[in-house]
Amino acid sequence: VHNIRELCPPFHQYSENTYQIPAKLIINDAVRTDFILSEEGCTQGDVAAMAFYALGVRPLTTRLSTAVDKEKCKQSWYADDSTAVGKLLEVRRWWDELCQHGPDYGYYPKPSKTVLIVKEEQFKNAKEIFNGTGVKLTTVGERHLGAVIGSDAFREKYVTDKVSKWVKDVEELSKIAVEEPQAALSAYTKAMCHRWTFIQRTIPNIGHLFDPLENVVRTKFIPAIVGRDISDLERQIFSLPVRYGGLGIADPSVTSDREYSTSKKVTQNLTRLIIQQDQFLENYESDQVTSELQILKAIREESFKQRSKEIMTQVDSDTAKLLQNAQEKGAGVWLTALPLTSLGYTLNKEEFRDSIRLRYGWKIPNIPAYCVCGERNDINHTLTCKTGGYVIFRHNRIRDTNAEFLREACYDVQVEPELLSIDNKEFCGKGNNTDRARLDISARGLWGPFQKTMFDVRIFHPNAPSYKNKGLAELYKLHENAKIREYQHRVLQTEKASFTPLVYNTYGGMAPQSLAFHRKLASLVAEKRNETYNDVLSCMRTKLCFAMLRSVLISIRGSRGKRSQKMETPISCISFNLIPSTQHYETL
Repeated sequence: VHNIRELCPPFHQYSENTYQIPAKLIINDAVRTDFILSEEGCTQGDVAAMAFYALGVRPLTTRLSTAVDKEKCKQSWYADDSTAVGKLLEVRRWWDELCQHGPDYGYYPKPSKTVLIVKEEQFKNAKEIFNGTGVKLTTVGERHLGAVIGSDAFREKYVTDKVSKWVKDVEELSKIAVEEPQAALSAYTKAMCHRWTFIQRTIPNIGHLFDPLENVVRTKFIPAIVGRDISDLERQIFSLPVRYGGLGIADPSVTSDREYSTSKKVTQNLTRLIIQQDQFLENYESDQVTSELQILKAIREESFKQRSKEIMTQVDSDTAKLLQNAQEKGAGVWLTALPLTSLGYTLNKEEFRDSIRLRYGWKIPNIPAYCVCGERNDINHTLTCKTGGYVIFRHNRIRDTNAEFLREACYDVQVEPELLSIDNKEFCGKGNNTDRARLDISARGLWGPFQKTMFDVRIFHPNAPSYKNKGLAELYKLHENAKIREYQHRVLQTEKASFTPLVYNTYGGMAPQSLAFHRKLASLVAEKRNETYNDVLSCMRTKLCFAMLRSVLISIRGSRGKRSQKMETPISCISFNLIPSTQHYETL
């Protein structure tokens, strides 16, 4: 803390307030709660930890750099982990300086935890130079900062052992996925798969070592998630990001080389500073790193696009159209959202697997062969048949969700407002001119401070037989124009308001005007509530996606049967002591 006060006074106040007294470590056994005081130092999880360490050890690293020849010994620090590489005599001098002066700066090196890695031919010489220091010597290799340094054989064994453990973890997760597929997928994509990312970024040429891990993902985990075995082509689809129609379950044997290459390019500027033993951040070209990241990101996106196009050429036309629907903005957020019950983001195993089947056009089991309307039943018919009221139910859920978000930023929000009647028939346009006509929503303050805007929602199923030869862009334009022809003239002339059609498809995609509406509304909500725009827009799309998904699932599994002709007596009208108890009364 003293070093920070001298080197960076603005940061000192925070560090002193945080670490001037021991930290409380909470102990909870579900019966009672207690704590112990820890004087270990920087608290794990502190966002300021790296800055705290960097400033704290800066005087020591400066002293060490002046005590040795920088051309013969180069040091590198990560938090409180110190590393040096170079000629043996110069490394020994560095170690002696560290042991002698480290405690003066609050740093206590431990020889029992220190390892010197040398070449086979230098082992005898190193043993003599470091005799009596207590430092462990090896010619094979050692784990370092979550990765490994050493011979090819040692690195391969290290990675193989890690992969074996990860294989067991994925197998255990696969057992959970049988009953909780949504939670298992979220755990894999948001936590488990990142365990091997660091190793892939720091160790080259290890892609083949991840084959056992890919095998268990391919044969156990994904089948447990989706409820059936998959083909090689489907595995390629699932390896794509969700925004490209996949599930975001990447092939670790393929991503390894890409991760290492990307990491090497991004860190080359930092590597140069370490080799030059330059301690001044002014020489760190952050703009160059940012530019490099943008280039690499663009290259990665282009590779995803190319893979997606290649897959499109290998599937049939129906599957290709489904993948295009899945690539719509906001259509796949139900796969990336955390399954939080409090926000309504959870799906049971049947709902989740039905959603996967719907996304990829697989047959949904245990649904009637024929609809009660007499038509042969399939997904396309289920999502367009008006029997049972599920079409209007879906429409109302999207309407109410949009109205709820409008109330967060606008005022005078009304659901199903009645339009003003047209007294002079000469002012009638070509649209809906009936008395007591209604739109879905009206609100003030969206496009202007006092401007009234009226909205009408339309949801269509893009895979309906009548749309077979039409693309999504054409369908969006078709339905937006239909709503505009029906209502815009009357809203502009009679209501003196603006009109915005809100068009969605059953897979969660949105038409251009709907996208613009949500972006504008998200910016207003973010400004009013002092939230981040991206977070608000993400939440908005997620809420709409789940509202759409649930309404679609209900229409697939919901009952469409007619009421029984034999009406039952309401419970309120039953005299319980007069219920017949003999068998023959039951059959009357």
